[in-house]
Amino acid sequence: MTEQTHDILRTPLPDNAELESFREQPSAEDTDRIRPVYPRRKKPSLFGLLARTIVSVGAGSFGFALVAGVVLAIIIPPWYRSLQPRYQEIWCHRISALCEFKKKAPEGDILVFQGDTSDALALLNEDTPTPTVTIAPEISLTSNEPTSTPIPPKSGGGGTGEAIPTEAPVEVLPTATLEPTALPTATPVPVPLSDKLDLTKIHWEQQGWNNCGPTTVTIALSYFGYSATQTRAADFLKPNIEDKNVSPSQLVEFVNTDAANDVSVRALYRIGGTLDLLKHFIAADFPVIIERGINVRDAGWMGHYSLVVGYDDAEGDLYLFDSYFGSNKNQGRPERQDSIELGWKQFNYTYIVLYDPSREAELREVLANYADPAYAANDAFERARQAATLDPDDKFAWFNMGTALTLLGRYDEAVLAYNRARTLDLPYRIWWYQFGPYIAYYQAGQYNEVITIADTTESNQTYIEEIYYYRGLAYAAENKPEDAVKEFDKALRYNKNFTKADEAKQEVLEGRFVAPR
Repeated sequence: MTEQTHDILRTPLPDNAELESFREQPSAEDTDRIRPVYPRRKKPSLFGLLARTIVSVGAGSFGFALVAGVVLAIIIPPWYRSLQPRYQEIWCHRISALCEFKKKAPEGDILVFQGDTSDALALLNEDTPTPTVTIAPEISLTSNEPTSTPIPPKSGGGGTGEAIPTEAPVEVLPTATLEPTALPTATPVPVPLSDKLDLTKIHWEQQGWNNCGPTTVTIALSYFGYSATQTRAADFLKPNIEDKNVSPSQLVEFVNTDAANDVSVRALYRIGGTLDLLKHFIAADFPVIIERGINVRDAGWMGHYSLVVGYDDAEGDLYLFDSYFGSNKNQGRPERQDSIELGWKQFNYTYIVLYDPSREAELREVLANYADPAYAANDAFERARQAATLDPDDKFAWFNMGTALTLLGRYDEAVLAYNRARTLDLPYRIWWYQFGPYIAYYQAGQYNEVITIADTTESNQTYIEEIYYYRGLAYAAENKPEDAVKEFDKALRYNKNFTKADEAKQEVLEGRFVAPR
């Protein structure tokens, strides 16, 4: 070790205070050397501030919209589907994207029959005699006594003394015997080439939601001086605005028990009408309503009522006051006769005639053999049978055969015809409007089939009181009184004026119910 090194080692180290002082007091020269140099910031421009603000707001809005979109996607579909159909339609028109959330219509027939229907072809055998027609009740729960009686003409009205039966043969009527090949004779009174009712006496009204039945009968009643609006008829016929169907028998009941208190009017309905018969009604100054199938854009096939107010054979048109399509400025909306007949066939050529009771004798002359509802039903069967013979895949011909046979009390044969129709792709809405299959299967003792029809129909439409009424009858026939009463209560919830459901409920509760078989 050198002496210099020894001297360095013996030099005492500075204490802590001196070190700290040394560290905290750099020389001016060192300070200048170690001072950080920052870049000079430019003053931000207004455009830059605006751009950054826009980006920030945009990013925030996008994030909010994304979160809100997810939340709405979860909440809106169940909310929209929970709305009653009329409100769904309103919102669909306001916001078209909501239309995607509407319940999808079934594709094709919802009640296809899977069994063998070859037995139904025997109904087409022209050599098969038509048996004596014994009119049976629509649904007789306890007896074969009539559940209602025709309303007689008002006193002094000039009627015949024996009222024309107002209903098609769904109530007990006198037995009618028809020859096997009996067909209606043509009404002998000639009619002009064209004619119209006095259109100045008819007040047209645009129908409300699901309200073609109440509105059309109100329009027809205005011909007799009736001044109420469709609201009164709707309150009587369908207290629930979503009710999808008003049957011809209900319209007749409204005219004969409610509107008749205000004006002198009566109504009756039949199946199996013809274009010629419609023209005779018009020429004789009788308003007539027809029930027919129509196709509505974006909605498809559905049932509809129209008031016939005139015809023109030279043009091939009928003139209508239609609660949905209009009245052509109160001149009558022309539609091709063949087109109307095609849609009319889909409801078995059902018609409702309104008349002043004082003109009952005149109406009998126009109706001729059709005054007898049994005759009308039998002719409807023959007509449908001929159509099915020409085209064995004519679904409406087979369905009409079933309905006519049901009205004639031939339930087992009606079931065969309905089974065949159910293999031919019926429109799904037909089960909303026509209830002959319920009656036929019920009276034939096929209660499970009644329940199947009701369950399947309810799966795509709940606002039909008949679904619950007929299912209740089937449950009652299967000795399930508690289930039956629940169904009758549902029917009354949907239509408090549906008296048949209340009557059936009381029969079950009181132990008076009797199954048909």
